[in-house]
Amino acid sequence: MSTNNSNRQQKRRKPQKTYENKHLSGPLYDPNSSKPGKIQKTTNDVVNENKIIERPRKYTITVAIPASVVDSAPTLEMKTILAGQIARNLVIFNVDEIVIYDDKKKLTDNKVNPNLFLAHVFQYMETPQYLRKALVPFSPDLKFAGLLLPLEAPHHPNLHQALKYREGVTLDKEGSGTLIDIGMFRRARLEKLIQPGVRVTVELPEPLAAADTRKGQKPITVKAVSPKTPREKAGHYWGYHIRLASSFSRVITESPYEGGYDFTVGISDQNARDMFDDGITDEVKSSFKHILFAFGGPSGGLQEAVEADEDLKCAGEDSAELFDLFIDPRESITMVMSVFQAAIQKKGRN
Repeated sequence: MSTNNSNRQQKRRKPQKTYENKHLSGPLYDPNSSKPGKIQKTTNDVVNENKIIERPRKYTITVAIPASVVDSAPTLEMKTILAGQIARNLVIFNVDEIVIYDDKKKLTDNKVNPNLFLAHVFQYMETPQYLRKALVPFSPDLKFAGLLLPLEAPHHPNLHQALKYREGVTLDKEGSGTLIDIGMFRRARLEKLIQPGVRVTVELPEPLAAADTRKGQKPITVKAVSPKTPREKAGHYWGYHIRLASSFSRVITESPYEGGYDFTVGISDQNARDMFDDGITDEVKSSFKHILFAFGGPSGGLQEAVEADEDLKCAGEDSAELFDLFIDPRESITMVMSVFQAAIQKKGRN
């Protein structure tokens, strides 16, 4: 009798559930295979995930944002989080220059200067973590900087990323050269005398990861290069530089590029074309060198910035005449850059 009960219990026992599913995403899924796909595994092998495809790029992307973009955040903590999100989004889309412009006649918040606040947060985030102590001065604007997540960009390498270019800060002199901290256990040496505390972009003799260096090793001989060299020669996105503009017109007239911006896009939610109109991205100029995306404020848009600009002889309602393309974003900065990303990559001059 006990034997029969035991057999019944075994028969009633449900089969063990399996959660394998051929529709799961991930590189291990092969649609031509009869086996179900698997979730991507996490391992200590970081060689493949840190491999950077080299696609040299000479064109540049500039985004102009109004200082009033942080007005809607009620506290310094919220302003910091908002500014950090903006910076991260712009890095995702390889923005090379961020222009912070004053879009109002008078500052609305006497406690925080929004122009300088954004500049401080953007500078903090763009600077590699190992250089912040030496290069980013203390500011009350950075009180909540600990809330900002690190950027994932080539010039912010992790321990195992082997790159030929690094960002560094000059240290002491050594003979006829200068020692440089490049975020490795091993120092670098530049055959040139530079005062301490200067940020430099250097080129190593060969790609090297910090994990492959040790303290006490002989300094690596490097050479100083332009910050745009990693982008133009190796295709690495190498961060952004920050520019302050006292008015909107100075965003365009004080461009650091020879010849200025050769294609401009104005983004405003008033009297503009729908961003999702068919063929609107086809209007981006072919072989452009420097493209500018100018965003308006959260309340008055670009029209308010134009009205507040004493150097412009243009009414706010005629703002579209200042741009090659004038669009209504409907959504956020991220959505605008997503829509135009393919056109930028296709039509930018390399």
